[in-house]
Amino acid sequence: MKISEPNPNIEHIESLRKQFVADFDRDSLESLTLEQYAMRTGDKKNFCYRLEREQIGMGDIRNATAQKFGIWVRKTTGEYDFTKKYGDTADEAFKVIRSELCKLVDAGAKDDFNAIRKNMIAPIVRFKILAMYYPDRFLTIHSERHLTYFCEKAEIPYLDDDDELVLQRKLLMWKGNHADMRDWSLLEYVAYLYEHFGVPPVIDKGLTKKKPRLKKLKDELKVFDGKHPKTRLTEVEIKERSALVSSIVKERAAGVCQLCNKPAPFFNKNGEAYLECHHIIWLARGGVDEIYNAVALCPNCHRKMHILDMPEDVSYLKNVAVNGQV
Repeated sequence: MKISEPNPNIEHIESLRKQFVADFDRDSLESLTLEQYAMRTGDKKNFCYRLEREQIGMGDIRNATAQKFGIWVRKTTGEYDFTKKYGDTADEAFKVIRSELCKLVDAGAKDDFNAIRKNMIAPIVRFKILAMYYPDRFLTIHSERHLTYFCEKAEIPYLDDDDELVLQRKLLMWKGNHADMRDWSLLEYVAYLYEHFGVPPVIDKGLTKKKPRLKKLKDELKVFDGKHPKTRLTEVEIKERSALVSSIVKERAAGVCQLCNKPAPFFNKNGEAYLECHHIIWLARGGVDEIYNAVALCPNCHRKMHILDMPEDVSYLKNVAVNGQV
């Protein structure tokens, strides 16, 4: 596909997107009302209707039911219904949804993968919202199956545990590595992917279920420790065990530096996010080679810890290592 002339359809999609974001800018989201958010029959101005129906060019999410929005109007009764994880009443649920919506837009602005992953909004809606507000950094492909399909077709290494954020980042890096694509908008890029590689089949063996790689690595470490008493490890065994600890820590980080919370700077030839294992209490200072004393850092933050080793960073990383990502 050669992109040299302006595409009227893409220009129209972008015009609709800009109007949506102007109507629901970050400040207005703070005061968004339930009526402005949730669909009612015949109302074509609310947030959910426009996101799903008006903005089809930014990714079609119509196949999922209205429950994806967290709160909706039942056609049979005309009353609001809602997903119970958000609260016990419609008003209570909407307050949580509105808060999560604001948090999501803020997380997208900072490229905060951890906050995006923790957000309560349904993934299919979450990633469309990110593409709406940040069209230069998030693709209009909201299906993990489609993302994996395109990585496979483009021969981009990927892991079974890669989520939507990692898969999108790999596809964005692939675009950046091709001089003829670099100046394309992401809308043009997505159009190219579907035209060049086609739509993935409905059933695609091997792409429907993730493998619990983190659990597998932890089990391997447990088995290793059961066979090799730590007090009598050989030099080779120490290296083998240390490699397992490092792999667990990196897998747990899910492609994000655990200090700056930014995505890994690149992926290695195996498709793994490049992060470095750091012992919070250095081994040279008597620290132990255990997952509760180790984190995964980008090269920049790793160097920072070895040069500055600031107490507040040490305290933060200890909490991350023991309690998970904060």
